[in-house]
Amino acid sequence: MTTISQPLIIALNGSPHRRGNTAALMQWVLEGCEEVGAEVEWLHVIDYEINYCQGCFTCLRTGECPIQDDYLSVREMLLAADGIVVGSPVYGAEPTAQLKTLLDRLTLLNLYTHTFEGKWSVGVATSGVAPTKGLARRLAGFFGRCCGMIGAKTTTLAEGYQPLAEVHDARLPERAGVLGRRLVSEIAHPNRLRWPRLEAVWHIFLRRFVIRRLILGNTDQFAAVIPIWEEKGWL
Repeated sequence: MTTISQPLIIALNGSPHRRGNTAALMQWVLEGCEEVGAEVEWLHVIDYEINYCQGCFTCLRTGECPIQDDYLSVREMLLAADGIVVGSPVYGAEPTAQLKTLLDRLTLLNLYTHTFEGKWSVGVATSGVAPTKGLARRLAGFFGRCCGMIGAKTTTLAEGYQPLAEVHDARLPERAGVLGRRLVSEIAHPNRLRWPRLEAVWHIFLRRFVIRRLILGNTDQFAAVIPIWEEKGWL
């Protein structure tokens, strides 16, 4: 059985604050990762220049994005990771604009090649009063196989908005740490027998019976996708 002795976990922080509530909750997850031997690196989206996707489909034809910014370096950091802890505050039921812009840039290649399918992920979301679990689950699902998600709200009736470190449930750090340890355990045992998730089964169905026909019928448009499919054994 293949194992990874010291997996690399990237903490992708979509918040505009490097040390805000989202980062605090992510940090508790990461402490769990470090407890069982993982290496952790932070990636704060606001530290990078990432412009809007232009919808030009160049990435599908050539494998490259024509926009000159920090997107490619960020993508390479994410691809080098064994696992990803991704977090964002909830803005209108969605992630921040900064993180959403990165997700948009990744979406086309991720959709047609399942870029992160071999990775494990944990989703993190914070808010004042809005639901958090749905966004945390969606973020984790974007970056691989979700092994857990966690959310926290930071508003109290008496005090209004408060720093998470001051108002959190006493059990929250341990719950987050459990997710971090679980993430590393899943990475360390890639050949462990697991039941496929319903979403994964649906993706396989689409790939075999819909997307495969689309790609083979439009080879010029998907010139960069075809070699990836051949390498994965999908063609």
